[in-house]
Amino acid sequence: MPALRLGLLICALGLTQAASAERAPAPPPYGAAEASADTLRYSVRAGETLIVALPGRVAGADVSYEVIQAPALSWLVDRSFMWRTLARERGTLPVRLRRIGGGRAAEEVVLLVEITG
Repeated sequence: MPALRLGLLICALGLTQAASAERAPAPPPYGAAEASADTLRYSVRAGETLIVALPGRVAGADVSYEVIQAPALSWLVDRSFMWRTLARERGTLPVRLRRIGGGRAAEEVVLLVEITG
């Protein structure tokens, strides 16, 4: 298991469950000019709501996030990402975010969300 474990809270209209997230190895760069994405993995049961608290500081600097690509019924407010999954959804779906701050170039963050039955 990776040394870094992140906590995750799954809430669905009054129902709460604990889940876990693991930092996955970053994929290789697609080209010399592109930086590799920071990839985080999460799991949620179909029909439940995924809530992720993204880090507010990276390498000692404050950061913020913007949505690049996200599914319907999902929101990003400050550092909180929420996705209300549908009961019929299954599989692993990516959510692409841009992390900005700390005087560094914007970086892509990918949340790989596995939706189980």
